[in-house]
Amino acid sequence: MTSSGCRSERAHAVAVSGGPGRREIRTRSSRAGARVRRARRARRLAGLLRFAVFLLLVFVAVWAGVRVANATDGSGSFDGSVYEVQSGDTLWQIAAAEYDSNVDLRAVVYAIREANGLDGALLRPGQELTLPYIEE
Repeated sequence: MTSSGCRSERAHAVAVSGGPGRREIRTRSSRAGARVRRARRARRLAGLLRFAVFLLLVFVAVWAGVRVANATDGSGSFDGSVYEVQSGDTLWQIAAAEYDSNVDLRAVVYAIREANGLDGALLRPGQELTLPYIEE
C-alpha cells in the first residue's frame, strides 16, 4: 500500500472504545449502515403505529354501529311506567294485560316483583307498581 492509501483509510476510520483493553474501529460505512438501520426501524415503528390507529378506528366504528343498531324505543314491549292496582288484580293478570303476548309472562312477573321490591305476590288495591321495560 502506498502512503496515500493508508492516509485515506485513516481518514475514513474512527476509533471507538470498546471497553478496557479493547479497541474497536468503525468506518464511515458502518456509521452509514447504522443510520440506515435506524431509519428502517423508525419506518417500521411508524407503520406499526399507523396499523394500531387503524385497528382502533375500526373498533370504534364497529362499537358505534352496534350501539346505533341496538337503539330502540321499545314501544312494542312497554306502554306505561306506573300501574295502579285494582281490586282482585294479580301480578300475572297485570303482566298479561300490560305487555305483549310474545314475551314470557314468568319473566315479566319476576321483573315487576324486582322493580317494586315485592317479597311475594300480595297486592293491595290503590298500590302503584312500576312496570319495567322488558326486551322481547
